[in-house]
Amino acid sequence: MTQFRAVAFGAALCAVCFPRAGLAQYTLTAETGDTVQFESADLRAMLDTSRALYADLQEDPRVRYVTPAVREKVSADDPESSYPWNVVTVVDDSTADLQRLPANLREADRAYYNYAVQRMRVVRGADPDVPCDSVLALEESVVGSFVDGWILSRTLFGGPPFAPLDELVFARHAGLLRPLLARRKDRQVGACAGQWAEENLERIAAYEAWRMENFPVAGDGGEVTDPEADSAVSPSAPEGAEAVQGESAQDAPAAEPENSAPDAGGAIGDR
Repeated sequence: MTQFRAVAFGAALCAVCFPRAGLAQYTLTAETGDTVQFESADLRAMLDTSRALYADLQEDPRVRYVTPAVREKVSADDPESSYPWNVVTVVDDSTADLQRLPANLREADRAYYNYAVQRMRVVRGADPDVPCDSVLALEESVVGSFVDGWILSRTLFGGPPFAPLDELVFARHAGLLRPLLARRKDRQVGACAGQWAEENLERIAAYEAWRMENFPVAGDGGEVTDPEADSAVSPSAPEGAEAVQGESAQDAPAAEPENSAPDAGGAIGDR
């Protein structure tokens, strides 16, 4: 079973010696020992981008989106149900359906919003006559925006570990996000997933070997992360530590902004 903890490093003494609080580091660590570190300046950039994308979702007069009236929990036993390409349905270049936002991953809402806006932008500028590698590259970029939002939820907002989405972070860090998308049959790339996999067998094999070692799942001889894992397993930044220079978690956008909440019927948000 692979679980993660979010750890923030930054002592008051360092803040005195180095006026730039941006020296703080945040680390996601796997039980296997693999780690990914993020400077607070990187998280600040991710946060600013996330806010800008959400503002676009709200303020672009062309955009209409639907949010859930009732949410359902997703399970690590069924990773497909949490992947952004299965949760977010972009109907066209200005309409997104977000009714499947998970009930037990509310801290990740900003990540799904990131994905929705970036996917609409891709649809807006889509060229049907591009090779499959370009299709995968575009989707890799869109999923990368989701990954940034998930990193924020895990490091700054106390989100609990959830193996299927944590895997996206580590796969990107290992340079294996594109083969993951092909292997997991991201529906946004359609038939290109299979074609790309056939043309890149070595990269698919590298991803499979990496996954078996770092993210074994049921059926592979490994355990699966408990979807009801208590958030204490993945504590947020230690009390007194700065999340991002000049901003605390309380100042950051809520996981589910008030003005995004639909009415009881899950109405379309016409922004």
